[in-house]
Amino acid sequence: MSLKLDSLPFDVLFYVTSHLGFDDIISLAHSCRQLRSLLQENGICRKAIEDEFRYTKEARLAQEQRISFCDAFSYIQDRRQAFSDAYPFSARVIGRANDFCYRKGVLCILQGNTIRVSDVHAHGPDTTIDLLFTISELSQGSSSSGDTKLSLLYYNDDIVTIYVEGRGRQDNGRLYAITTKSGVSDQERLIKKIQLEASYKLFARHTSCFVYYGTYTSVGSQDHHEWEVQGVSLNEKNSLPCTPLQLHGFFGADFGSTIALEIHEGYFYAVSNQSTFEAEEIDWTSFYHCIRFPLDSPKAESLESNKKLWRRQHDEGVIHDSWTDLSLQIDENTNDLMIVEARREYQKSLSRQVRTYYISEFVSGFDSPSISTGGSPLLEASTGPELPWGDPYIQTLDSTNNPNYAPPETRFNRNFHPEVPHGSNPGRPFILARTKLRAYTYSCASFMDMVEDDRCCTDPSTSCLRLRIGSRRAAPLDWADLSTTTPQQLTLPALPNDVAYRHSPTRMWPQSAFHCPCSRRLHRILNPPLPGGSAYNRSITGTLDERSLVYMIRPGRSYTPSDDNALGIVVMVGFNRGPLPPKHGAEDRPPKHGGTPQSESEWHWAPGASGRCRERSCQ
Repeated sequence: MSLKLDSLPFDVLFYVTSHLGFDDIISLAHSCRQLRSLLQENGICRKAIEDEFRYTKEARLAQEQRISFCDAFSYIQDRRQAFSDAYPFSARVIGRANDFCYRKGVLCILQGNTIRVSDVHAHGPDTTIDLLFTISELSQGSSSSGDTKLSLLYYNDDIVTIYVEGRGRQDNGRLYAITTKSGVSDQERLIKKIQLEASYKLFARHTSCFVYYGTYTSVGSQDHHEWEVQGVSLNEKNSLPCTPLQLHGFFGADFGSTIALEIHEGYFYAVSNQSTFEAEEIDWTSFYHCIRFPLDSPKAESLESNKKLWRRQHDEGVIHDSWTDLSLQIDENTNDLMIVEARREYQKSLSRQVRTYYISEFVSGFDSPSISTGGSPLLEASTGPELPWGDPYIQTLDSTNNPNYAPPETRFNRNFHPEVPHGSNPGRPFILARTKLRAYTYSCASFMDMVEDDRCCTDPSTSCLRLRIGSRRAAPLDWADLSTTTPQQLTLPALPNDVAYRHSPTRMWPQSAFHCPCSRRLHRILNPPLPGGSAYNRSITGTLDERSLVYMIRPGRSYTPSDDNALGIVVMVGFNRGPLPPKHGAEDRPPKHGGTPQSESEWHWAPGASGRCRERSCQ
């Protein structure tokens, strides 16, 4: 008599599943109805989450007993599957805004002198802040709406930082830190007011104790601009130096392209993919420059620097720099910071461009690479950089050159995610001008582009905004057999201890507006009519995390001062199975999943939605 897996004692099943990965447990539970009960076992779900998703928001809520570990397991699986299938759970027009800031599930909307703060993953009401009662400068100049320009810089720990720029004034504006906690009167929300000495390329990062802001205004030894960072304490318990910290030799000036900044676990982190201001005619290796310093000690002696974190070899091919994206993201398993860089390269000097997402662990604390000399020649006696043996270009170097070289490092599959796996169908490409947003979410192993698709609908006067999403998951252990049948879906391991990945096909969402009624509604949500402006040459800004995409569409620029105060439309697309954010108006909240939406400005997934779409009975 054969023994079936579902007839094994629970203790045996628990022991088996405790040695499986998150995705393997899901596959096992979906193999039959009897084993689906594994996903309802709190101990199994807790073990899987603590092994791979210890530092997620879902894990924290479960540890605080606000949700069960089974619910946390389900929520993590749902959002990862939503990215893999390119099928979000909700979409909604939030409202009009002059500016917005979205981080950690909290959305701040600026409209005129009012900020509305919403937790987009909770049912609670939003908080409205009237800045006329919080910032005295606004109430004094309220007679003219064009006197000041407001910008939301950053949100964290129930605090939002706002940059207020006075028009026609000699100063460089002011930075305000304002609490967003509920139950606080508008007159008591101001935490700190900072007079700025400069504002060129201004940025801000903060916690509940410190605000760090910086500008690209210092001058370095090479007579080029450099970054300077200033810290300000938000309470009387901590004191910081009054002198700003200049980041010497930290090259790169464009956020999201050449540099990325983040505050994490009591440290200020920064990474750059540039090593010099000058273009080296002869060079071999490119490095990341990583720096960090503790928030309570912004001093040169406390700064840790690593200028030799290997990035790539130049013989890998020419980079199309316009497609480069750089960010710092948190590993949900280890809580470490990861460098995520998208590069579009002419690999091995081929004529076809290939985009790849490269992942490296942020490493700081040393200034030289830990590589062996291996007998490599030096540029100048024993003090110059190591150079590759036998390379003919070495003979052309002189004192005017400053080359970089390190031996190539092995890339594991986990360190790179190709947009198009080798040998697979690349699908329909979109040029840079048609790609309005580009992002990668490391926690869900997915990339997303927002593109203008002029072939989606038959109206030649419009280009539909659609999402283009690709994802990957670790392949089963029998990947060798799968490679003979579906090679286009796999990236095979290069080393014995590497892992294979199975890629989902790159999908577009939503479908054509003529597919079904709910697709037609989705097109109206993602492409809302703009207030007082044409859809041509529209500008789009947005941000993506592991749960939501939030973006704002503005009319095309008219190159007049009114552009700064032009209203845009904010739209949110949710990949998590949770509540929708509250509306910014008097409308009622929509009913639970499965009900009929109350407005054409919202859409949410309901059980059996795919079948109703095929039958065109959806709404």
